[in-house]
Amino acid sequence: TEFCDMRAAYDALPRDLQSELEGLRAEHYALNSRFLLGDTDYSEAQRNAMPPVSWPLVRTHAGSGRKFLFIGAHASHIEGLPVAEGRMLLAELLEHATQREFVYRHRWNVGDLVMWDNRCV
Repeated sequence: TEFCDMRAAYDALPRDLQSELEGLRAEHYALNSRFLLGDTDYSEAQRNAMPPVSWPLVRTHAGSGRKFLFIGAHASHIEGLPVAEGRMLLAELLEHATQREFVYRHRWNVGDLVMWDNRCV
């Protein structure tokens, strides 16, 4: 099991890119990650049951006040940018965020308990 620390990934971005990302929003669609894998066998009712939602690319953690990237395979594009450009930016951010230095990999053993803050991984 792997967890990406989206706080550290955001902190490591160049300041000018951090500023650029502020105010940008991505459309998130629950089935987008499935579509990327070629899994498109969903009825219209199933697709409509999970409409896309808009979220900021950069969010602030309610408890700590730290900023973090809010991206993933469920983010389909960036609102206000040409689709190809937005998808490229999302791919670049995801590649950045999944670098080894931001990832915790847990190798499970009997009796292990792992806790994480799902808001920023």
